[in-house]
Amino acid sequence: MAPTDLEALRELDKAHLMHPLTEFQKHEIKGPRIVTGGEGIYLELEGGRRVIDGFSGLFNINVGHGRTEIADAVARQMRDVAYYPAFWDFSTESAIRLAERVVGLLPADRELTHLLFTTGGSDANETAFRVARLYHGVRAADSRVKILSRRYSYHGITRAAGSATRLVAYHALSSVDPAHVETAAPYCFRCEFDVIPPDCGLPCAEDVEKVIEREGPETIAALIAEPVMGTGGILVPPDGYFERLQQICRAHDILLILDEVITGFGRTGRWFGMEHWGVQPDIVCFAKGITSGYLPLGGIAVANRVYERIRDEGPEGLPFMSGLTYNNHPSSCAAAMANLDIVEREGLVENARVVGEYLRKRLSEDLASNRYVAEIRGLGMLAAIECTEPWSKDAVGGKPMSFPAAVSQSCYEKGLIARALWENVALAPPLCTSEEEADKIADIVIESLEELS
Repeated sequence: MAPTDLEALRELDKAHLMHPLTEFQKHEIKGPRIVTGGEGIYLELEGGRRVIDGFSGLFNINVGHGRTEIADAVARQMRDVAYYPAFWDFSTESAIRLAERVVGLLPADRELTHLLFTTGGSDANETAFRVARLYHGVRAADSRVKILSRRYSYHGITRAAGSATRLVAYHALSSVDPAHVETAAPYCFRCEFDVIPPDCGLPCAEDVEKVIEREGPETIAALIAEPVMGTGGILVPPDGYFERLQQICRAHDILLILDEVITGFGRTGRWFGMEHWGVQPDIVCFAKGITSGYLPLGGIAVANRVYERIRDEGPEGLPFMSGLTYNNHPSSCAAAMANLDIVEREGLVENARVVGEYLRKRLSEDLASNRYVAEIRGLGMLAAIECTEPWSKDAVGGKPMSFPAAVSQSCYEKGLIARALWENVALAPPLCTSEEEADKIADIVIESLEELS
């Protein structure tokens, strides 16, 4: 692309496009960073610059960039049936085949056999809340409308999913839907109860019981939880946490919704994050890794007991009154099938486990003496470096989020996209990352941290 074309594009971008998580005034001065291509874990930017995509876009480009077989599969589907709505019993082969395949990947003993595909994670969670309320509503328990979610959680940005998101910055200029109620989170490093696992008694889980008692179980439809809390800082729960959470939900007939939008399809080193703890959810939400971002797609998987209650006890003649224009989109489903072919053929779930462990080991060993590194944690191809003042939990320099942001900027200048998540420097490379490439990622992060320290 000629320099003159790039400059024209930059001006058009500044004139017309709004960018998420971007300050408009600053953007109109700086302009965009235009992506022109990519291959494997590398992203190509304007001017021919290559950087390592150390965050897989937004946790989602699992198979890496430049997979032409996905594009070919989508083109074939579009030549046959590009799109038709899933309303009124209409269906397509690609949606049917993908549903069968996802059911086959989900743990069989969870009996999650009924799926509805959406366009992404936010609307998947919105749909899950609607299904949870229907589950109770068909038995005239229409007072059960509240949704519990945990501090530091991220579940999307639409009205209900955004209200379930419990990161303060997302509510700076907008109120939370009062039907959403906050509970404690398993953030062990910053435990609000000032205890240390494993012999802590899991007060973060017991807080859920207390909130249920305060609100009244007859008012609560569901609890939504990420297996590993992603945007909140790559928070891995302690052993026994999900077992206790499930006990509490079942004791009060509150549905447990697992938000596997980030953790699904291999990110944690297993097909789904739930497999690490044996949790048996009532609804699972997914997106991101199912297509590796090549086309938008999300969805929910509903446990048999939930589906059957709605099917058998709902009012006769009343259809399932929930629908999005692009539910079960055939072209997106074709992209997902091709993407999953790659994940299975190349053993990327196991690769995420092995290379993810290797990356965290490298970081832990080489940053052990760095005075601003308080903790390194993660699971599979997820890693977070918690940064604090020495021997404290205070932000470095007393300025919240500034040190991780500086580290991430330094990494970018050195050829790596990392992400600042509050007081953490976070990594989520594509599942196809090799150990040699993990070394390159680690080298850049370590060099940036050492320089800034």
